[in-house]
Amino acid sequence: MLGAGKMVSGFAAAVSVLSRRRPDLVFGVGGYASVPVSVAAALTFVPLFLQEQNAVPGRSNRVLGRMAKRIYAGFGGAAPWFPAGRVEVTGNPVRREIVEASKAGKADSRATFTVFAMGGSQGARAINRLVLAMGRRVREEGRDMRFLLQTGEADFDHVEKEVREGGLPVEPFPFTDRIGEVFLRCDAVLMRAGALSIAEAALFGKPCVLIPYPFAADRHQEKNAEEFCAGGGGIWMRQEDATGDRVLAALSSWALDAGRREAAEKAAAGFSRPCAAGDIMRSALREIGKGAVVRV
Repeated sequence: MLGAGKMVSGFAAAVSVLSRRRPDLVFGVGGYASVPVSVAAALTFVPLFLQEQNAVPGRSNRVLGRMAKRIYAGFGGAAPWFPAGRVEVTGNPVRREIVEASKAGKADSRATFTVFAMGGSQGARAINRLVLAMGRRVREEGRDMRFLLQTGEADFDHVEKEVREGGLPVEPFPFTDRIGEVFLRCDAVLMRAGALSIAEAALFGKPCVLIPYPFAADRHQEKNAEEFCAGGGGIWMRQEDATGDRVLAALSSWALDAGRREAAEKAAAGFSRPCAAGDIMRSALREIGKGAVVRV
């Protein structure tokens, strides 16, 4: 009831603001928070545009798609969920500083194959455990591989202690907002299959081993992973199948075969859309008849 009450009050506030300010357009990016203003836009005749990040749209965007003038999709798999003719597959916008970092080119050549492992800003305990297990095996077998591990704040102290005491080839850190610099230091990425993480890795042309979050709504991360990996930019496996042996074998296939790694790098880069933000805005402005007078 509390949520419904907030939705109603949010809708009333949105109608008031839109009626008073009369914006040229409204952008919705999904989630229940976007529903009141998006519905208000439709009812006050302000053009509504949506951006859908994932290959399986969230429930809010599925409903709002019927009201939207155009929907910009990060993955082609989202298109069948929306009215025919309204979807444009643009890829997902990425922060400008990350796009700029990707244009800087490759960092200094590395003698050791380096894997960037991350579970998002909060970390992912399953990925942390997996990297520690692989680090032990790499050390024991003398493999030429190391890991850069974004642990999340909660797990950092524990992981750092295990790395230090075990002499593991792992460089842990809790979080960074300069992720572009980390991408430049690695040869491959191990992570969940969040839409924006995939978009960022693709910008740098990094092959990915993807382990979708198993409890994501409608298993949308699996569909993200399927679409990205179908082009050859990576390998994905469900969490229950992601054993140290399997993940290490996937990473080693790139570490030991330069031709295979280069093909995967090219495929990953081919999935990237560095101009997505500008493309979306230019398209929306054209839709409302202002493309010729507004520069993005």
